[in-house]
Amino acid sequence: MTQYAALFIILLVFAAGDIIGTITKATISTMFTIMLVFFALFVTRTIPADICTTAGLTSVSAMGLQFLLVDMGSSVEMSLLRREWRTVATASMSLGITIIGCLIIMPIIGRDQVIAGAPVITGGIVATTTMVQAAEAKGLTTCAALATFIYATQKFVGTLPASSCGLKVARNFLAEYRENMKKNPFDSFEAEETKANKNNQFCVKYGKYYTNFVCLAIAATVVFVAYLLGKATNGWVSQSLWSMIIGIALRNTGIIKGHFLRDQAKAVGFFSFLTMITIIPSLAKVDLSTLPEIGFAAFLIFLVTTGGVLGVFLFTPAWKLVGSRQLAIGISMCQMIGYPGTQLIADEIAKTVGQTQEEQDYLSEKIGTAYVISGFTTVTWAKTVMELQFF
Repeated sequence: MTQYAALFIILLVFAAGDIIGTITKATISTMFTIMLVFFALFVTRTIPADICTTAGLTSVSAMGLQFLLVDMGSSVEMSLLRREWRTVATASMSLGITIIGCLIIMPIIGRDQVIAGAPVITGGIVATTTMVQAAEAKGLTTCAALATFIYATQKFVGTLPASSCGLKVARNFLAEYRENMKKNPFDSFEAEETKANKNNQFCVKYGKYYTNFVCLAIAATVVFVAYLLGKATNGWVSQSLWSMIIGIALRNTGIIKGHFLRDQAKAVGFFSFLTMITIIPSLAKVDLSTLPEIGFAAFLIFLVTTGGVLGVFLFTPAWKLVGSRQLAIGISMCQMIGYPGTQLIADEIAKTVGQTQEEQDYLSEKIGTAYVISGFTTVTWAKTVMELQFF
């Protein structure tokens, strides 16, 4: 297979995901479709396992996440972030539900399988890499396969409820927004006082200098500084977290605008594509010969996680923390998706429900902030747990 043929196939699958997401109005999310199609193509050996490498994307894909995190950070206002403590609490609760559920099934599937699989549910690619390396070092090949399998398939479990619940929440948010606009027709997404303050910001005064390349250079500077800070803190505060933190700081000091890579550099789509490329190869690592054993273990882990989340937030008052059962469930399911999946789903929901750009921006900020912060909360806790080095 040539490089261009591999690139053609990859982008064709991504395009199909977007089309299905649009047709179904995000009920079947773009990310779910992409992951499912690639999984089927790998299992049937229709495409080679190294298709992303053949396309020349592997060597550059790792940088995509950091640039997305900078843009995500730039979208967060401190006033909004301070209000998101309820999201952090709900996400932490969902993590606790997962841990308790996994402890319950430990006598059934075994301690090693639980320890290999549980962190992956909440820790994404970092947890997967850590668990696989630790399991292989101990000769626990089945546990390593389980960690890979869960990472490769958990998005199938998480995206549908996260997308479905997010759509319901978005419609409620939009109804409230439109009702407010009827009462105050001259109001906009931002208060006039806020707009006046923003007109005095550095990025507004010198906006003509914020060209595509200048914005990319700013983002690259942030990514490099985040890398140095990650090294300086010995990984306790990761490069990913620093990228987001610096992005938040620059936005709230007026150095950059919100979503500057999306709106000014027009580059978020490309970086989202690169970030997805880092996930796809894991789907090719699922060994069908071990599927019955690891499939049963993964099924139980998914069952206790989703069942526990639904049970707690549907039948107890815990949902009141964020004010909505659907939002609480959507936030909890984000632990299975991770960034940028959480942001992609939130943006897809906003585009599906919102009819104007202002409505879409409003919904993207309301839902996207909750979903993304939820994912980062569970990843941070998972990393802390992994530092205990169970294996």
